[in-house]
Amino acid sequence: MGGAELTLVATYRRTVQASLDRIWENVMDWEHLPALHRQSFLGVELLAMTPEMWRGRVTLPPVGAPRAIVIEVSLDRPNRRYWSRTVEGRGAGTEILTRLTPVGARAADVLVEFRVPGVSPTEAASLRSAYLRLYERLWDQDEAMMVQRQKLLDQGFRDADA
Repeated sequence: MGGAELTLVATYRRTVQASLDRIWENVMDWEHLPALHRQSFLGVELLAMTPEMWRGRVTLPPVGAPRAIVIEVSLDRPNRRYWSRTVEGRGAGTEILTRLTPVGARAADVLVEFRVPGVSPTEAASLRSAYLRLYERLWDQDEAMMVQRQKLLDQGFRDADA
């Protein structure tokens, strides 16, 4: 991608009560971003999609002065990891790598590394707390959704389109 060197500004760790199958579904479900995470995403326009990646124009708050970025999310299922990269707009070059380690049939340890181009140590410190707060909230919301989906699947619910 060229440009400035990436700096590791934060690392986030947690265990989620969801299987890898539910996590992969969640990662590829671009449409849920503005629906579930209204505070963080105003909208998403899908630009490209394959079974292992999606790219979209994401509209970010605030509502009064929204800004758009293009992100690409790519999966590496065999190695249980995925990347979210900002490819256009503010923060272009930023990479967020998430590693998944199953700790049971319906739980996984999550390790997220945030790498940002061209930041000073002072900027890295402020970005650190912002990323950690954001990802705590996003994973709390995603985990609740994945747990509910699993409950519905366990009860025999099938999507009407299936």
